[in-house]
Amino acid sequence: MALPHYRRTARVKPKSAPNVLTTTLLVTAPAVLATAILRPRSR
Repeated sequence: MALPHYRRTARVKPKSAPNVLTTTLLVTAPAVLATAILRPRSR
């Protein structure tokens, strides 16, 4: 009994539009780090 060949559905990922979460992290992470580093330390 030969099993039929099931073709996998090829999911094409759009490379022009990055993920919203990735974009948000790329934008906010440096800003948060810069704020934490450049913030005047009050003692």
